[in-house]
Amino acid sequence: MSHTEPTRIKTLKSPKGHMLLGHLPQFNVPNKHQVLERWVDECGDLFKINFVGKVFVVSARPSFNNVLLRQRPEVFRRFSKIDEILKEMGVIGVFNAEGDDWKRHRKPIAEALNVQNIKRFYPVLLSKTRTILKKFQGYSENQSVVDVQKEFMAFTIDITTEIAFGHKLDTIRNKGDRFQKHLEIIFPMINSRITAPIPIWRFIKSKKDKALEASLKSIESMIYQFIDDAKVRIENNKSLYDAPSNFLEALLVGNKNKHFTDKEVYGNVFTMLLAGEDTTSNSISWAMFYLSQHPEIVTKIREEAYECYPNEEVPDTYDVLVQLKYTNAVVQETIRLKPTTPQLYFEANRDTIIEDIEIPKGTKIILQNKVAQTNDNYFSAPDSFSPERWLQECPMHKNHEPSVIKTFGGGPRYCPGMQLAITEMMILISTLCKHFDFELAVNPEDIVEQFEFTMFPKNLMIKFKAIKNSL
Repeated sequence: MSHTEPTRIKTLKSPKGHMLLGHLPQFNVPNKHQVLERWVDECGDLFKINFVGKVFVVSARPSFNNVLLRQRPEVFRRFSKIDEILKEMGVIGVFNAEGDDWKRHRKPIAEALNVQNIKRFYPVLLSKTRTILKKFQGYSENQSVVDVQKEFMAFTIDITTEIAFGHKLDTIRNKGDRFQKHLEIIFPMINSRITAPIPIWRFIKSKKDKALEASLKSIESMIYQFIDDAKVRIENNKSLYDAPSNFLEALLVGNKNKHFTDKEVYGNVFTMLLAGEDTTSNSISWAMFYLSQHPEIVTKIREEAYECYPNEEVPDTYDVLVQLKYTNAVVQETIRLKPTTPQLYFEANRDTIIEDIEIPKGTKIILQNKVAQTNDNYFSAPDSFSPERWLQECPMHKNHEPSVIKTFGGGPRYCPGMQLAITEMMILISTLCKHFDFELAVNPEDIVEQFEFTMFPKNLMIKFKAIKNSL
């Protein structure tokens, strides 16, 4: 009986590249995810690239990607350079932890972000939604052109910081916006350092490197103060052991047996800022990109809002929010078409084989997930923005494979903040559609996908027009 030899990486196709630098010059651009998409068109859904001789396997094949994600954290880990860069920045948390460390971090993080706690946090979301609604009403009266990506970042920062450590910022109203300024420096630099072939900053510090160090130092100082304050609150108020009022308190209460050092507590709080603020604000921005071009969908969201909370400005309870089925469909469709994490980076912990591909220990792998999410093999009319495909009665279900969507990862290490992100998106999208019509202030083709740790719409400018029958 003959056995077929597994396929070796060196035999995989590869796009055209530079003789010495390989594919790095093409990849090291603000739209690197689209470069990968072009290479999928050129080479198929499984190929190899190299950055100055370092080989990466790229997979846009859902079946391959699903197997890899299910085998974490034992067989595959996150790309080790991501961990290296984050640790260098002082971040040790669930995002970059691996193996047993990850298991130790995962449980309290997942518990702190479960549905029960999201219900408890809902008044924070409610308050911030009312605040940004008033701000947008002012924009409408003044006929202002709004940089919505910046506004939604302020919204998610205010929510994340209050949920994360009970600190009430007012970034929405342009007060106390230090976090936003620091995070706007930190995110692009994480992306830049992860993809840098040589860590030049360790030898020569540029102006950007010095700005990053100053921002990290400021964030660190603030968060450690919040940790100290939370410890005092818990000590003085024993009821917080049963009902912590924020993520940090829940983490410290769950850490009563000292499973985490203060540095690890800091790392997990920072991770929540990292993952909870940027991805969610960008996803809301992408939703607005589509809604501003589809007034008929805005009308459907508005009708649903008046049906579910006719006498309130906003969906005032979590139980009301979960009734917004069409709004949820809009969220799911936005995530499908514009995933803020279009690719994921991994590394093999040991020799293995996936779908007859031989993967030696240490192999670097990039999962390109967006291609499948917009492919007609998995979705009918894949390039159209059609929230109806997420409703049970929709005929599009004949070709509808949500399992290929990996915006929040997959397998054991899916993002624990998924439910919070979807809740934030739903409450704001429903509220804005209830009160406003939207109009793009730029041509759609001038709005481009840009990748800086996450993918966001650059140049997205929108006008808001208050509707007459709004409360």
